[in-house]
Amino acid sequence: MNLSLQILSVILGILLLFIIIYGMKLKKLSSSYSVLWILMAVFLILIPIINPYIVSIATYFGIHDEFLIYLLIICFLLVYLLYITSKVVRLNNQVKELISNSAILEDEIKELREKKLN
Repeated sequence: MNLSLQILSVILGILLLFIIIYGMKLKKLSSSYSVLWILMAVFLILIPIINPYIVSIATYFGIHDEFLIYLLIICFLLVYLLYITSKVVRLNNQVKELISNSAILEDEIKELREKKLN
């Protein structure tokens, strides 16, 4: 991996880290959502340090080391997508439960009002 790509990786990692911390400070990102992004930023910052390992792994599999980094980033994004999808499904189930509870409470309120009027 050439030096300019390593420098770009560190700069992007530091920039991503600052954006995440700033978003958490403004309460636009929760800590549970930002953990994976912080790991990604740390990975980008550490690429120059772990570069010999990346080259060794890429050589073992017979691919370019840049391709391996792209592959790792894509895998990270897929894991993050799976995490977000599981959160959305859980929230969707909670909304359905709240809707049914709300309907039950509305019926009970209606019955109480009818009893009160009679």
